[in-house]
Amino acid sequence: TLFRSRSPEVIKVVLSNMERLLCIPVHGVRAVGTAAVNMCLVATGGADAYFEMGIHCWDMAAAAVIVSEAGGVVTDVTGGEFDLMSRRIITASSSAIAKSIAKVLQIIPLERDDGKKED
Repeated sequence: TLFRSRSPEVIKVVLSNMERLLCIPVHGVRAVGTAAVNMCLVATGGADAYFEMGIHCWDMAAAAVIVSEAGGVVTDVTGGEFDLMSRRIITASSSAIAKSIAKVLQIIPLERDDGKKED
């Protein structure tokens, strides 16, 4: 996703992250719709992982529960514990996949949904 921000800095990070992911290696990259649809694709086994930065809590809350209930992994893009208000998420079919994605991602600084400052 290119976010709502099309600033050159954000676009560079997004493209750099895509390049980093392709070097893991992966079999393919796709997005089929909304964040929730993409996360539910992970829950059904139709995709191994999905990550996003810049979406809001209402975009990921229900789908994060669905992924967890289906036996998937939900983490922050840093690899740490998922924080619904952080506006960033990795969902994956295994913790190994989530960790391999988190390891290569460059983080885009975002304003939290709850207005709190990042640590």
